[in-house]
Amino acid sequence: MRITIVCGHFIPAMGYIEVHLAKAFAELGHRVTVVTSTVIPSYVSHLHSKYGDPPENVTIKRLKPYFSLGQVVKAKGVRLAVIESKPDRILVIGLGKAFPKPALGLGIHTTVLLGDNSASYGDSPSAKTRLLFELFKRATYQRAIKEADRLVAYTPESFEAAGKMLGGKWADKLSKQNDFISLGFHPDEFFFDEGLRKEKRAELGYSEADQVLITATRLRAEKNLELVIKAFAKANSDVKWLILGSTDDDYSRSFQKSLIEELSSDRFLLLPHQPREALNAFYNAADMAVFTTPAISIIEAMGTGLPLIIPQSEVLSHLIVDGRQGYYYNHQIELRDLNPPTNRAELASFNFELFSWRGITKKLLD
Repeated sequence: MRITIVCGHFIPAMGYIEVHLAKAFAELGHRVTVVTSTVIPSYVSHLHSKYGDPPENVTIKRLKPYFSLGQVVKAKGVRLAVIESKPDRILVIGLGKAFPKPALGLGIHTTVLLGDNSASYGDSPSAKTRLLFELFKRATYQRAIKEADRLVAYTPESFEAAGKMLGGKWADKLSKQNDFISLGFHPDEFFFDEGLRKEKRAELGYSEADQVLITATRLRAEKNLELVIKAFAKANSDVKWLILGSTDDDYSRSFQKSLIEELSSDRFLLLPHQPREALNAFYNAADMAVFTTPAISIIEAMGTGLPLIIPQSEVLSHLIVDGRQGYYYNHQIELRDLNPPTNRAELASFNFELFSWRGITKKLLD
C-alpha cells in the first residue's frame, strides 16, 4: 500500500509521532512518502540543528514555507506533492500547524490524527492563543472534520480539548468521536537487557543498593520539576535521581542551582540532552522513571520494563494497567519506602503488547 504522511515538521532526530509511524509503516512493507516543510521549529532547534537520518525506506518531500510562526507553517505545493505520491491512504498529523490543510478533501481515504490535550490550550486560553487559533488553525480543523474519512485521537482527551476551542457544532461532532490510539515505542530501540543494565550502572557509578529514578525531558520551567526535588529531599539517601535534558540556558542553570542547594551531590546526576540511540541504556540502568508532564519518553521508558511514577491526568490515564507498571500521584510525589518491581523483562513484554508502534500502525489501517 502507498501511504503519504502530511505534517508540518518532520525531524527524525527528535522522533515525534510522525517519524515513528513512518518507520513502522515502512517496516510493515508499505511504500511511505512524507510531505513536510524544510523548517526545524524553534522549540527544538537548540537541541537539533539538523533533521537527522530519515527512517529506512521512507521518501521525504520537503517544501520551503512562505510563512512560519511558532508551530504554524505554510507552504505552496502541498496538494500537488501529495497527489504526485499517488497514495492509497493519506495520514494527516498536526492540524494546529496549518500545513496539512491543502491535503484535505482530495477524494483519497484520509485519516486525521489529533493530539490536542489540556496543555495545548489550557482551561482558560490567553487572548494570544485564541487569536492564533482563529487566524491560522480553526479553518484547518473544520475542514478536517468535514473532509476526513476517519478522525483518530492519540491522547485520551484530544477530541474534548479541540472541541473546547472550536465550540458549537464542531465540538458536538468531536464529542461523538471515540477512535483512539496510544503513542508507542519501537522494540528495536527500547528493550530490557540485564547485561546492559549492569554495564551502564557501573559506568554511572551506581551500586545495586542504589534505587535510581530517571527523568528524561527537556528542562523547562512549566514542567515543575522542582516538585521532584522536594520529594527527593524527603527520600532515603539511597534513592538517586538521574536527570537527562539539561541545556545551556538560564532555566537549566537555575535548576542545577536548586539541585545543589536542596540535595547532596551524590543524590543526583544532571546530564545534557541525550541522542535517541543512547536513551535505552540509561533507562535500563534505572529502577523507576518519574515524570511531571506528558511526554512520549514515558512510553519509551516503558519499553525497557521501567516502572513509572507519573501524574494523575486524563492524557496519561491509559498507561498504567491495574497498578502493574507503576503508580500515579496527584499533588505530591512520595519517594519513601520505594519498592520497584524487579520483573523488568516481564513488564517490557507486557508493555510491548500494548504500545508497540507496529501494532498501533496496524490499528490505523484496520
